[in-house]
Amino acid sequence: MKYNRTSVFHPIQIPFGLTIWSLWFAAMYGSHAVVCGIAPPDPSQGVFNWLNASFGLFTVLVIVLLLWLGRRTWKLAHEPNDLNDRQVFVLKVSSGIHFIAALSTVFVGMQLVFLPPCI
Repeated sequence: MKYNRTSVFHPIQIPFGLTIWSLWFAAMYGSHAVVCGIAPPDPSQGVFNWLNASFGLFTVLVIVLLLWLGRRTWKLAHEPNDLNDRQVFVLKVSSGIHFIAALSTVFVGMQLVFLPPCI
């Protein structure tokens, strides 16, 4: 049976969570460097500044997306359906990787949000 690349059963879904995490990571640290070079926030504000707030919001959105994707694929793998072993494997591995990417986003995001920027 052939699946298109947008199907949750296609093997391309396996690295999708880490791809989202990689894009988030590059965007966060790249934008951090650019903003600190162009318009750094006032150091007297500490961690309570517009840059950390925007990093926090973007990080939370990515975490919610990854958790939603992980839960969605996990539920699909465990619902009563007529999936073959390959489909269940792709769903379970994809789900695990989505959850690992979400956890990685939490740990890296905490450093960005709870440390003063541009130090």
